[in-house]
Amino acid sequence: MSDKNKFRKKIERNNKIAASVISISGYGVILSIVALFAFLLYETIPLFYSASVTKTVSVPSNKNSKIIFGDIDSYKELFYSINEKGIVSYYNVKEKINSGNDTIPLLDNEKIILSEKSTTSIGRIAIVTDMGRIINIKIGMRSDFVKDKRNIVPTFEIENNFNIYGSNKDSSFGISNLSYDISSDGNKFWSWLDNKGNLYLKIFNSDSEQFLDYNLSKQTSTFGLTALIIDTENELLIVGNNSGELFSFDISDPEDVTLKGNWKSSNNKITKLAFLIGGNTLIVGDSKGEVESWFQTRGEDNQLHFSPINKFKKHNSAVAQIIASPRNRSFLTIGENSSVHLNFSTTSTTELEFKMNDHSIVYGTFTPKSDGIILVDNKNNLGVFNLDDKHPDVTLNTLFNKVQYEGYNEPEFVWQSTGGSDSFESKFSLIPLIFGTLKGTFFAMLFSIPIALLGAIFVSQFSSKKLAKIVKPTIEIMAALPSVVIGFLAGLFFSSLFEQNLMLIFSLSLFGPLLMILGISFFGFIPERIRRNYPSWVDIAFVFVLMCLVYIIVSTTVYPLEHLFFNGNLKQWLYSSLSVTYDQRNSMVVGFALGFAVIPIIFTITEDALSNVPKSLSSASLALGASKWQTVKKVVLPAAAGGIFAAVMLGLGRAIGETMIVLMATGNTPILDLSPFNGFRALSANIAVEIPEAPVDGTLYRILFFTSLLLLTFTFIINTIATFIGDKLRKKYARF
Repeated sequence: MSDKNKFRKKIERNNKIAASVISISGYGVILSIVALFAFLLYETIPLFYSASVTKTVSVPSNKNSKIIFGDIDSYKELFYSINEKGIVSYYNVKEKINSGNDTIPLLDNEKIILSEKSTTSIGRIAIVTDMGRIINIKIGMRSDFVKDKRNIVPTFEIENNFNIYGSNKDSSFGISNLSYDISSDGNKFWSWLDNKGNLYLKIFNSDSEQFLDYNLSKQTSTFGLTALIIDTENELLIVGNNSGELFSFDISDPEDVTLKGNWKSSNNKITKLAFLIGGNTLIVGDSKGEVESWFQTRGEDNQLHFSPINKFKKHNSAVAQIIASPRNRSFLTIGENSSVHLNFSTTSTTELEFKMNDHSIVYGTFTPKSDGIILVDNKNNLGVFNLDDKHPDVTLNTLFNKVQYEGYNEPEFVWQSTGGSDSFESKFSLIPLIFGTLKGTFFAMLFSIPIALLGAIFVSQFSSKKLAKIVKPTIEIMAALPSVVIGFLAGLFFSSLFEQNLMLIFSLSLFGPLLMILGISFFGFIPERIRRNYPSWVDIAFVFVLMCLVYIIVSTTVYPLEHLFFNGNLKQWLYSSLSVTYDQRNSMVVGFALGFAVIPIIFTITEDALSNVPKSLSSASLALGASKWQTVKKVVLPAAAGGIFAAVMLGLGRAIGETMIVLMATGNTPILDLSPFNGFRALSANIAVEIPEAPVDGTLYRILFFTSLLLLTFTFIINTIATFIGDKLRKKYARF
């Protein structure tokens, strides 16, 4: 074989190897992008899983003695129940054995008829007997570890008891409803309805260590009271009657209980009331199965009034029980026909419907971590259910639509993931973050596009080669500046500089371009034959001198203008006249800093596109008598339109995905406001801010993955559009 054939085969072999490597690399890039999308989807999809329940265990019980109360420890290992005879039975769920009993001391022939647990003090329960006694007990769960094995040990304590009848021994005055709670300062509250519809309130004042008794029946407009509840903050007592009216009593001062107001909530009998965690949202159930949430909003009189907020799926029978979750805004509603609905207040959705069996449910509760449900029917069948509802506060509606949150007078877009208490209502609207991203991008592009495009046109078409060799590498080096450095300078230096010289910046932005155009227009009157003989540096020197002159003119007139039009203080005038607040870290600062980071991308790609336009096109235009600017405008720019558009779109993608600059140069306030004088929070900055507070697999954690997916999708769409339109523009001008 000749050397020539060997060489040719070697070249062919190398070409095949190179083609294979390039193909593998290309497919690798595609697979990487697909894998990234797949991973983000994998982490995001669980946000939208539906709630589900599975029965884990049926706890044996004495069929001859009615169960009044039941609960379980936070690990769901030790269940306990209280029956009508006062027997507290403990059952080990893991080992499926009885773990002992305690006894509530009752009188002869005395039975327990009602129970109510405190929502604010764990383990405290009020027991009502048929002889008119209220017995307060405390059942605790202690975790002991022996040889690394956890053992749940119950503790039982009788705290106190009293007789509600006083001197009246008439047993016909039995209790039909009870509400019980303990405040953080030690005050204890008991409120009950007797079977005559009378309303009573008993308060233990921890300051004076005295019991205070109130008969509140006369303060309601009608008898026939049917339901009551004390809010979890121990400030309000809400009572409902058989005509659908609700009455609100102010109990914040134990020594001065007053009727605060009343309103019509339903056309039917109120059968059950409950406050959700935090004590703001009131859930009302009636005899027709209607369920509605209410909370206080500020009316036209600037006073707080209860307003209807959301309605939930209706039961086919009267609402018999409403059970609030101890962890979030979930709550159970149980109908008289044994139907159980799991609802979530913030999203106004009924997430789940199920039945334990066909028997009526007489008691229900959540487990301490809200990851389970305990139900007891009228046949003493007792079931413990696992509840899988990890992200109840996230739906597409809460992410992208307005929601009326507690304390808000109307639905709004709000992002506030955490608060100062366990009862905080998380707000996960992504609209303020998307708006902030677009707002920051808009101001950045507004600053960067004119400078980058005009600079690229000058360097590629008008400047000398010597100057171009200096300017282009300098601007390209700007792209190597770490964004954290730009953000640091913007947040600590430029933000204060802008604030101190707001009127000067405003005047330069408005009058600077006008004066520059006016000055350059005078330069244009110089005959072409004279300008051709000038050295190339004369144009640059003229522009530099003109810029200095413009700055001197504006800076010397800015303060007289500020005194003349804005009473000497533009910031104060904005606030007093336009109600616009100037924040030091605002959109103008971000636009400047982020635009500074985007300029190198747009400039470099645009300059390359303009420089790659064939010289024959511009030479032909000049030969036909067109001026240099006419040639650039009519020939060069259209021919390079595809590259210019791609440059702008890539700069747009860079601005949308930027993190550190928008994180450090804005106030990171997720608000919807077009004003350039306040800040915002972008999607990328939100990920950086929130990720330290996001527990793994929690709702916030997965929402941050969802925002990452949105950012990746935005960038992918922008790049796709840039490629598609760029190709069309290149094909359009391919005839040149």
